Amino acid sequence: MRHFTRTPVYTGPDDPERGELRGTLQLGETVIIDTVGGADHDYEAAGETRAGQITAANTTRHSRQGGPFIIAGIEPDDWVAIEILDMECGPYGFYRNAGPHWGYWRAVAPVRDGLVHFPPDFVVPVRPMIGVIQLESVAPHPIDHGGNMDFNSIQPGSTVHIRAQKAGAYLSIGDTHARMGDGELTAAGVEIDATVTLKVDRSPGFPNASPVVETTGYVESAEEWLTGGVGPTWGEAVKKAWIEMVALIIDRYDTTYEYANMIVGTIGDARPGFATEYIGSYCTCQIAITKQLRRTGTPYQA
Repeated sequence: MRHFTRTPVYTGPDDPERGELRGTLQLGETVIIDTVGGADHDYEAAGETRAGQITAANTTRHSRQGGPFIIAGIEPDDWVAIEILDMECGPYGFYRNAGPHWGYWRAVAPVRDGLVHFPPDFVVPVRPMIGVIQLESVAPHPIDHGGNMDFNSIQPGSTVHIRAQKAGAYLSIGDTHARMGDGELTAAGVEIDATVTLKVDRSPGFPNASPVVETTGYVESAEEWLTGGVGPTWGEAVKKAWIEMVALIIDRYDTTYEYANMIVGTIGDARPGFATEYIGSYCTCQIAITKQLRRTGTPYQA
């Protein structure tokens, strides 16, 4: 199995290799990719390893990013399935002690034995996820090719389906977290370097403009379909994710717009990705529908 690492680091911001392709992936191939999310080596080198220690990442490591990768055999309008198989977090991440009642400084979050440590003695299990997963766009529009979606559903056990806009797709991943609350309320979870094992393949595709996330029981209590939306406000993001889910239900369950809209509006779960437009001027939202939804073939009779 091929392993694409963060090292050797680039010589600096003007390194001619920066931005070049990391490699070509084959359909059905499983690979390991080191991603850049935190600054674990910087904290260790500076001796800043105490939980909650205020720190500043003033030195850029110039690590190699998690992409872009060409996916052989993919043409524009093909759908790509990226299955997240495993994630291993680095030893130190950071979070922002921020919000309406506090400042905005960066603090160290050690990760040990599957636990994230906060001061003075709080711990919580890791729940790794990928904030950025995308294919390259021909003319960038929010979310249609993936990007900084910040959905907790994009974690081990999920498959992300994205429509390719260019030959080769140009897959990139990054912005990995050891744990992040829905909404990413300070514009940061526990930002951390991570090693991601994933499999790329051709997807059967969906009648959607935006990526579709398919989860298994490993991620949530039951399997789900999830569609996404982005907008300048939470309400606008919800509307777009809702429209995408209606299209998916019509297609997957062979039903009408009216019936699909009724299902989405009644049993759909609206989940925030990045929900603080006061920081980033946009919000992302997912609508989730359980795969327990089914058709019996026989209308209800009283």
